[in-house]
Parts: sequence; C-alpha cells; structure tokens
Amino acid sequence: MKKAKIKYAPEHNWIELKRKVVTIGITDYLTDALGDLIDLCLPKVGEEVIYGISYGEIESINTLHDLIAPLSGEIVKVNTDLSTSLKTLQKDPYGDGWFIKVRLAEDDNLDSLMDEDEYEDYIKNIKKQVKEAGKKKKKVEAKKEEEKKAEKKTVKKTVEKVTTKKKAAAKSKKR
Repeated sequence: MKKAKIKYAPEHNWIELKRKVVTIGITDYLTDALGDLIDLCLPKVGEEVIYGISYGEIESINTLHDLIAPLSGEIVKVNTDLSTSLKTLQKDPYGDGWFIKVRLAEDDNLDSLMDEDEYEDYIKNIKKQVKEAGKKKKKVEAKKEEEKKAEKKTVKKTVEKVTTKKKAAAKSKKR
C-alpha cells in the first residue's frame, strides 16, 4: 500500500481514502510502542463508529489500548483474520494489518487528518517530549538520591554526637 494515499489521526490510526469507503488501521509507531500483541477485539459489520469513541481494543503484554475512531460511519468490512494472526499486524500494519472498512457518514473530519509529513513531525514531537520527560525524571531521581545521602550524613552526625555525649556522661559518672 502506498503511504501517499494515507492520512493519519493523532490516535495513531492510518486512514486510506477511497471515495466514501475508507480503510482504517493503526500505525507502525503504535504497534512498536505496544510491543508483543496478545489480543484484538474489533467491531462487527453493520455497527457504527463514531469519531473520538473507541471501536475496539488491542492488548499487548504491557497494556490494553482503546482503538479510537478517527472518523464516523458504518462498518462495511472487518479484518477478522487479524484476531488469530496478530503477527500480520506487527509485520504489515499498512497492508494486511488493516482493521475495518467504513462507509463515511460525513467527511468533515477529513480536514483534521494529517498527511505523512505532518504525522512524522507529530511523532518526532512525541519522541522529543518523552525524551525530555525522561531527563526530568532522571534529574528528580538524582535530587532524591542526593537528599537521601544528605539525610544519612545528618543522621550519622546526630548519632555520633549522641554517642559522644553518652560516652562523656558515662566517664563523668565513673569519676
């Protein structure tokens, strides 16, 4: 499948546009982020998907992820083979790894979708934010470690003072 025909949603869905019927799946970024997949729950033909509402779930070893609809419409086809072959999804998310085909109810949400370059920039921004959050977390952890060391030093000094006073008191009692 050529990615040029594909649009992207912030929830990491890809959408292939073909007139009034679109094919929806999830991006390789999301499949990589989820890791080893163990279960997939997709809707049935004839059901409605509503923009911004979950239409299914995908489960990995680490998490259960809601599949959020990037558009509204009626489901006309479901890739039922995926539930028994999740490796297909991980190997070919833009081809045989598609989830559902939807007949659009209205196409006003199409303007909110990103093209490939916009989506790549979106992913770069996410990765940058994750990296910055990791740096902040490391700084906080380092600060906590410094505070623990300082606290241990304070406790050690206090114990030494108390011990010294007890020894001095014991010596003065002996005299």
